[in-house]
Amino acid sequence: MRLVIIGGDAAGMSAASQARRVDRGCEVVVLEQTEDVSYGACGLPYKLPDGNDMEDLKIISAERFRRERGIDLRLGHRVERIDPGARRVSGTGAVGPFEEPYDRLLVATGARIARPPIPGLEQLWGDGAYGLKTLEDGRVLKRALARRPRSAVVVGGGYIGLEATDNLREQGLEVTVVEALPHVLPFLPSELRDKIYAEAESRGVKVVLGTAVERVERAGGGLRLQTGAGELEADLVLVATGVRPCSELAAEAGIALGAAGSIAVNEQLETSVPGIYSAGDCADARHALTGRSVWIPLALRANRAGKLAGGNMLGRRDPAPPVLGTAVFKFFDQQVGRTGLTEDEAREEGHDPVAGAINASTRAKYYGGGGKLGVWLLADRKTHRLLGGAMVGPEGAAHRIDTVAACLHAGLTVEELYAMDLGYAPPFGPSWSPLLTCASQLSKKLG
Repeated sequence: MRLVIIGGDAAGMSAASQARRVDRGCEVVVLEQTEDVSYGACGLPYKLPDGNDMEDLKIISAERFRRERGIDLRLGHRVERIDPGARRVSGTGAVGPFEEPYDRLLVATGARIARPPIPGLEQLWGDGAYGLKTLEDGRVLKRALARRPRSAVVVGGGYIGLEATDNLREQGLEVTVVEALPHVLPFLPSELRDKIYAEAESRGVKVVLGTAVERVERAGGGLRLQTGAGELEADLVLVATGVRPCSELAAEAGIALGAAGSIAVNEQLETSVPGIYSAGDCADARHALTGRSVWIPLALRANRAGKLAGGNMLGRRDPAPPVLGTAVFKFFDQQVGRTGLTEDEAREEGHDPVAGAINASTRAKYYGGGGKLGVWLLADRKTHRLLGGAMVGPEGAAHRIDTVAACLHAGLTVEELYAMDLGYAPPFGPSWSPLLTCASQLSKKLG
């Protein structure tokens, strides 16, 4: 069996490694267009300050994949066409054009930065304006920071934008965040989002909301940005306006697409074309609460789907579990966690959502330290089934949100969450966990 994998990051290399475990006799060829494989992209913002090395994000080198796992890993190979009829891919490598036949194919082409069509941006890309998606992006931005810029504008108030803001401030830059939407982190309820704004203000970060960048250009030794709220000046611009699935190659081959233009796959990660699979940030998933196709590009799904696809290409039928979009990140001293549906999403699915929110101490009052954890839970009025949750606080959010995710996967009600026997000790929370307190309040609202 000859397996060809397009893409050598999380999903691609997980698939390649699993295939070699399942069948040591199979041939595995990985075609990666860059010179980097298997690195922790989620750590990119945290390597921006001085004293941190981007190269630390590398997990397993290309040479180790070749030597220890017997994987034919080819760097600098860009696949430009998939021919399902001939079971062949073709493209351009370091020494010219290539063609590779396959018995089974995995498309793991990932996602790319969604560059907004801002006049002047393309001319400054890589020299004044930067993205932060790949290891090479991190290297380029790190070199720019070595020139000691004093200020930055971050375009976009999502996960990466806020994580980068945190670390650019640690590097000593003055930072302004410009968000075109009315709010950063639109999945958060207002009760919790206000904690993010307060944290930004306390750290000297300016946040400009409901404003788009209309133009960017050089001005003297820096940059000038024209926005709907006036002009801004900065030494560099970081574009963090999200990502898009790299699905064009698949679409051109006649492979069906799903949510947000991602590659549609079934439970076994197979596409609409027999023998072709897809996994990672280019592929869709099924939502655990709605059953619908969703595109939620997160690391766990990419690694898990890649591993499952590696076995399924060799005849296994292991299903990929559905997702909830559970995510956590840090913004200065605030942990942010979320899972499941928002109120608007719940209404779109036909629910009558009811939300409850509380602020509770993260530790027993007599223990000292800690702070206030904001907890928000969402449930259906009729069934009392939990539909979503979010948390923001100085500690406890990043792991407590996993309890809510487990409840959602299990289909539990608010009352069943309240009845759970959760751990307690003074350094980690009051005897009544903030999660249980919020469940109690929500249960009263449900009646």
